[in-house]
Amino acid sequence: MNLLDHARIIRATLSYDAWLDFAGVPGRRRRDLRRELRANLSDAAALVGSREAVRGLGSTRAMAAAASAPDPTRPHWTVAFTIGMSLFGLSVLAETLAALSWVDGARAATPESPVSGSLTFFPGSTLAYSPSADGFSLSINFGWVCLAVGLVAFVIAAQPWRLLIRRTASLSQ
Repeated sequence: MNLLDHARIIRATLSYDAWLDFAGVPGRRRRDLRRELRANLSDAAALVGSREAVRGLGSTRAMAAAASAPDPTRPHWTVAFTIGMSLFGLSVLAETLAALSWVDGARAATPESPVSGSLTFFPGSTLAYSPSADGFSLSINFGWVCLAVGLVAFVIAAQPWRLLIRRTASLSQ
């Protein structure tokens, strides 16, 4: 097998692993399923080529859903990370757009001395605008809201309290 064949097999295996993780399959079981898929793909690639072997798999998402029943006591770390980072990025974008709007207002007022302020919906943020002969200088300090949004979204999506359910169930048995 050449490098391209290995890359196709690795890509299919990683895709399968990601869908297994999204489905809530525990790590040890995922590792076993990955090994099995990699071995099967290597054998099939030797016979029909890696492109046909990977194409013959079908949907890795459907394979992952059928491979193992999800564990209802397992937190969803990957899903939580994805959601948390997405909402963090969106809130940073929103704060950046609000800061640009504030700067536009400060520039439109044509002040002769420095102006400072904060953004109403983003507590902890500070902005400073200073006019100069060459143009202006701007200082923006983002507040804590973006981090809090990302962290709260991560915790809600991960559902780490599921670990407590698992411990309680194992202690009662």
